[in-house]
Amino acid sequence: MKKIYFILLAVFCCNALMLAAPYGLLINGTTKLEAVAQSEADHQGREQFLVSCVALKQGDKVQLHDFGSGASWMCNIDPYGEYQKFTKNADHLVCNAAGSYDFYIKLKYEDDMLYIGPGQNCGNVTPPVPDPNATYYVTGSAELVGADKAWSETAIEMAKNEDNTFTHTFSDLAAGIVYRMKITNGTWEQNWGFGAVQNAPAGVMGDSDGNVVFKLAANGNVEVAFNGASIVLKGDFSDEKPINANSVPSECEDVMLQAFYYDSYRDGAPGDVVLSGTTKLGNTKWSTLLQQSGEIGAYFDLVWLPPSGRSEGGTGYHQTQYSNQNSDWGKQTELLEFISRMHAVDTKVVADIVINHAGCKSSWCDFYTQYFGEYGTFEPDASWIAKSDEVNSNPESGECQGKATGPEDGGYNGQDNYGAARDWAHAKPEVQEMMKAYLKWMKNVIGFDGWRYDYAQGFKGKYIDMYNNAAENYFSVVEFWNGDMNNIKSYLNDVNWNTLAFDFSTKYSAIQGIADGHYEKCMGSGLLGAGLSKYAVTFVDSHDTYFGCEAGRDNNDEIGGCGKSMEDYNKDRVLGANAFILSMPGVPCVFYPHWAKYKDAIGKMVLARKAAGVHSESKVSDEAGNGYYKSTITGHHGSIRLLLGPNSGFETTPQGYTLAYKGGNFAMYYTTTEAEVPVLSITPSAIYKTETYTVEMSAVALSGTPTIYYTTDGTDPTTSETKMTYTNAFTIKGNVTVKAYAVLNGVASAVQEATYTYQEPQTTPLTVKFMPPKEWEKVCLYAWDGSGTILGGWPGTEWKNKDEDGWLYYIFDAKYSEVNIIFTNGSEQSSDILLDQDACYVWEGGDAVLSNECSISNIPFQLIVNPEGKTYKTESLSVSMIVVGAEGESTIYYTLDNSDPKTSSSTQTYVAPISIQGTKTLKAYAEAGGRETAVQTHTYTFQEPQKTALVVKFFPPTSWELVNLYAWDMSSNPLLGAWPGMEWTMQDEEGWLYYVFEQSLREVNVIFNNGTVQSADIYVDEDVCYVWNEDEQKAVLDPECSGSDVDNVFIPENVPVLDLTQPMYNVLGQSVGADYQGVVIQNGYKYIR
Repeated sequence: MKKIYFILLAVFCCNALMLAAPYGLLINGTTKLEAVAQSEADHQGREQFLVSCVALKQGDKVQLHDFGSGASWMCNIDPYGEYQKFTKNADHLVCNAAGSYDFYIKLKYEDDMLYIGPGQNCGNVTPPVPDPNATYYVTGSAELVGADKAWSETAIEMAKNEDNTFTHTFSDLAAGIVYRMKITNGTWEQNWGFGAVQNAPAGVMGDSDGNVVFKLAANGNVEVAFNGASIVLKGDFSDEKPINANSVPSECEDVMLQAFYYDSYRDGAPGDVVLSGTTKLGNTKWSTLLQQSGEIGAYFDLVWLPPSGRSEGGTGYHQTQYSNQNSDWGKQTELLEFISRMHAVDTKVVADIVINHAGCKSSWCDFYTQYFGEYGTFEPDASWIAKSDEVNSNPESGECQGKATGPEDGGYNGQDNYGAARDWAHAKPEVQEMMKAYLKWMKNVIGFDGWRYDYAQGFKGKYIDMYNNAAENYFSVVEFWNGDMNNIKSYLNDVNWNTLAFDFSTKYSAIQGIADGHYEKCMGSGLLGAGLSKYAVTFVDSHDTYFGCEAGRDNNDEIGGCGKSMEDYNKDRVLGANAFILSMPGVPCVFYPHWAKYKDAIGKMVLARKAAGVHSESKVSDEAGNGYYKSTITGHHGSIRLLLGPNSGFETTPQGYTLAYKGGNFAMYYTTTEAEVPVLSITPSAIYKTETYTVEMSAVALSGTPTIYYTTDGTDPTTSETKMTYTNAFTIKGNVTVKAYAVLNGVASAVQEATYTYQEPQTTPLTVKFMPPKEWEKVCLYAWDGSGTILGGWPGTEWKNKDEDGWLYYIFDAKYSEVNIIFTNGSEQSSDILLDQDACYVWEGGDAVLSNECSISNIPFQLIVNPEGKTYKTESLSVSMIVVGAEGESTIYYTLDNSDPKTSSSTQTYVAPISIQGTKTLKAYAEAGGRETAVQTHTYTFQEPQKTALVVKFFPPTSWELVNLYAWDMSSNPLLGAWPGMEWTMQDEEGWLYYVFEQSLREVNVIFNNGTVQSADIYVDEDVCYVWNEDEQKAVLDPECSGSDVDNVFIPENVPVLDLTQPMYNVLGQSVGADYQGVVIQNGYKYIR
């Protein structure tokens, strides 16, 4: 009803705005205040009505009100004026700070707005004094009121004074502890927090729940006074902001690993170089990192992961649905398992948070719903996008042009508008609430411990402060890409010093100086030299700098030159730079490719840093000159001596120090006052399906080779008589728990435990069930394995079979031990699912998730024929039949001559799959327990597969300035490069774009796109022509261009198939390997791979 009243009100206002307004405000559901029409519209053409000098107490509820119909509601809030003193709910505002306010109700069809300003010319209007009979209470955290009263709404009764004010004094509070408090009237229906604090002292602040938060500089008392509306606090409060510690750890000893590089969700990404021999860098999918989790946890305290949510594809920096944690990097279940593994070894996990901008659903202005469970569900639309976004100015945005109406949220250095995706309007309260919910959900549900904020120059830093305070995360770092230390410092001030920043100023001075041999640039570099190392994350390279130019990203910031850092001749540059960041204060971030190639060297330097206890605020004593940089860095329990450059004396061990690692022109030495604890890693826990499983262990230390002891019977290896000494990898069978520890010089590591569970492969046919969303009018099941599609091209087969409880189900042929599946309605779809056991799925949070609420056994008695009768492009077909839902033994009868198997003399009993060739009609039924199924009829016809190379044609819309063709085979391997594929320029005589695939490909999948707008996935197994339907914004088959109409496309005859075992060359004549993508030449022919 609210929406109906809203529309009626808007229509009324368009016709009778200058009459006395029959609406205004409703306060606390009882007090009505009528609005007065204003003579001028605002700058957006909205008619204005004013309710002035509204006296409010903290906790008062405010609604817009229609005096005629009696309807009450709330519209969008103008993100200027006094809006921050209110909390917006679905149909009302809650006042957080008592005072006098002016409310401007601004009305325009589908664009209403409420502006809240300070009360003007209100005289001495003050909130009403409290009821003389009222009672108020102070409540708060256990540290403040005691564990038995913590957050009780009647924790401590305040003393009432003669002037009807209330006071309470907390005595002898300890310094340095974070205290939280609120005042209540004895119930949570009315409470007062930070919004009610008058003239808040320095160091007193509010958290995401509106509590008053403070610390004391010295032990002492805190006086709390309350007049029914306002809180006054007195005490020796610490200037250090009490909440900031959640995002910027003090004297932090953490070392971080960036566990990915650009497009490393797949093998063969730019930068996937050979490490040694035939071993390549490879991918960093969740499943790959899981296998390295023991080793990663042994060396690193923080692991930075790439954007983990649903995105437009690839690395993931155009997120489309934050609440769907399935991506090209892997499934949410794999992500959760990796995070759990990291937490088990006390390593924290940092999420890549992309909230400056977002990808869209199907057009430039529609977005996926965000489901954050208890933290809320959000349905963003174009009004949540900043009005400066290019969607309003770019004609290619189509019907979305001009629809972005969100307020500007500012930015830095001209970077506030990100041109390749939609920019969130962070000044809009709805966007703020969504981001707070997102980060709380990521921390408390998914398990992340901190954030790396992408593209922080795109919006004001105050919002990151807001979001960190809401989530109370352990760690935060921003990508503020700027080489000027003063600009980074200014930004950190905007964020209220509530985050760290990647120290690009050190990257462009010290790191570049090491690469160029100008070691003096290490002296006083960046945030480190400015005394701000507590806020610095130092790094050598990142996904943005590594192989940037070769991947089409416009930079040449990689150490040693673009695409050159992993060359052997750059080894000393890379390791010297890593020695610098691992010796200096700040939080060092090691880049995965460097770690993978130089694990022994970097590992020793990490251990030396930990042995000395170097931290983010360590003191540095250094000097520099021609060809050298020397520094001593003091840690909690030792020091590092770093010698860089040929003239640094790096070859001579300083007195009292021990060598950690020495390179060709640098060395890192350390001292420590603590005994060295060996670092142990073990093959992570796993579920395996093979007969045996191999377990490996390793232990490292700077001062020797540790000995590893272990058990396989679950007993404690430190005391068990069954413990063994580890010498080599060993195999296990069945379910085994391994416990192990390492010892060096009498000092032992903690015992580590790993459990290996054997899962017997399923021998019965795979069954999958699905409960789709109610709004899906049609449900399809798409399936494939390593040999190709199973249920036809995209979107698969329409799903209609339901069990007794209404679950859709499908039973695969017994020959499939595992299959990949997708549930879809043609527009929305689930993530890829690997099915190797019977499973049930429900739709939740925008994706399919496993459910334990269905039974695999309650399938109706029926006969299933697989595959079903239709036309196939093969010479023959194997047809199998199974009976499900039967009680006892069952028998299947069939004919192949179209006769009735219940009466025909040619009826046969089914015992094994039937081979069918030529046109055949199969009729079959089943018997079991005295019951019969209906007779099924399946007619099979065969069409000869196309033997010539597949040709795809497309006639794009004239508005597309660029056309790309993205293609992949039936094993999901890209055929024309990573998304968005290759630029499509080949045209036939009539202007159609065309592409001829390799002769060996009999079926492919394609997408036509311009980098922003794209077609659906298209399955191709014969020549096809597509045009773009502007009305429906999709590619459709062209009825006037048949699949065989390729006469005006030149296709050479007798072109040999590319032989990947024979020599191949690129267009420069350089020899390339079988994994090369692009144009290759072999025996005088050019091939595109």
